[in-house]
Amino acid sequence: MDRWVGRVALVTGMSSGIGRAIAKSLVCHGMKVVGCSRNMNRMKELVDSLDCEKGSLTPIMCDVSKEGQIQAMFEQIRSQLGGVDVCVNNAGLSHDAPLLTGATEQCRNMMEVHEVSINPTEQP
Repeated sequence: MDRWVGRVALVTGMSSGIGRAIAKSLVCHGMKVVGCSRNMNRMKELVDSLDCEKGSLTPIMCDVSKEGQIQAMFEQIRSQLGGVDVCVNNAGLSHDAPLLTGATEQCRNMMEVHEVSINPTEQP
């Protein structure tokens, strides 16, 4: 992991679960992590808990189903950190509804979040 010290990683879906664990591990290994999520409070809790670690964590509120928010996030990353070296596209959600008989709005929302593809070499 030493070759990644000081490099920038973007972790989507960083406020909980796997995304939170990955972000924490990368910060502990010395990376500059940008975490994005719709839940700023949960991200700030993690930032505070990692205050004395080797790397850093910058939280950005972003709904990855909204193209404008993705573009604004990448612009902020570009201006503050220069770009992204590693992208962990972890954002996802589910609704407690059957796929075939549930509300189509819930299905569309789930698909939009899961279809987001962020290629750090072709940032918006």
